[in-house]
Amino acid sequence: MKTAKVLLLIIILGLNIFINPLFIRETSNVVSPVKDTPMSGAWLGSWPSSKEKNIEHFNELSKRQPDIIETFVNTNQDFSQWKDFLDYVRQKEAKNLLTLEMKKSDGTEYSTVDINNGQLDAYFANLSIQMKGWQKGSEIWVMLMHEVNGTWYGWSIGDSKVNTNESYKEAFQRIVKIFRNNGASNVKFIYNVNHSNSGIGSSYMEAYPGDDYVDYVSIDGYNWGKSRSWGKWEGFREIFDEPYTALVNGTTKSVIITEVASTEIGGDKAAWITDMKKQIKSKVYSKLLAVIWLNQYKETDWRIESSAASLAAFQEK
Repeated sequence: MKTAKVLLLIIILGLNIFINPLFIRETSNVVSPVKDTPMSGAWLGSWPSSKEKNIEHFNELSKRQPDIIETFVNTNQDFSQWKDFLDYVRQKEAKNLLTLEMKKSDGTEYSTVDINNGQLDAYFANLSIQMKGWQKGSEIWVMLMHEVNGTWYGWSIGDSKVNTNESYKEAFQRIVKIFRNNGASNVKFIYNVNHSNSGIGSSYMEAYPGDDYVDYVSIDGYNWGKSRSWGKWEGFREIFDEPYTALVNGTTKSVIITEVASTEIGGDKAAWITDMKKQIKSKVYSKLLAVIWLNQYKETDWRIESSAASLAAFQEK
């Protein structure tokens, strides 16, 4: 009889836990739901600003709230110049992704040899300590020496007489080690390639610093259409299939599309956006973690609001 009472009590307690709404509310935050689709993000065209409320503006425009806000910064700037927008992004429940460009005071760019000679050691030592202490160690994603397989940056490999795959690896590893030595484990590092290789010596993965130094890998890619004399209209998968395959074959890391956009010139941008969303939802890129739209009128009008049709296509669920 005593055993039966104990069993009955256990059953009653179990049912109470199962149906008690208070218990459900208290434990609902323990396990975060897994997203069916990759995270979304945006570069807003300018630094995030709580005064201008440009995150709210993009949210209203796009009919969604980005999971990631990307911001372009450089080594001429101090953490104190970034703190306001870092705080603002976090307040809006988005993740900060910093594309950190290696720039000297005269505006020229550091080579990987410059970095390996220690010219930025003091800067990164200070930055790592500041980032470690930001918002009680909240996570920050940092993209180092992006588009390595191009010709257009001081750290790029293509056609370079200074940078090599080995010097790039060493420079990337050197920076990561400085952060780790200072305990900034909240800073996650991204290795980035352009969607196509440009210049002699460039490749998607020959400069890869190794899984021990990289948290995510990423791709930048655009449909230039006929906005340039050399351009042609390219579909989403035409742009990303080749680099995505190279990255997933060369590493175990998740992939982020850190820059993507399309021009209006030379084709149907609205249809391009619709197809992009279709391809992403199809999970053809099964290791895709996030997709970040570059929302800026720059070389051409990359913005989602470049036309009413393009905006409607982007807003479509």
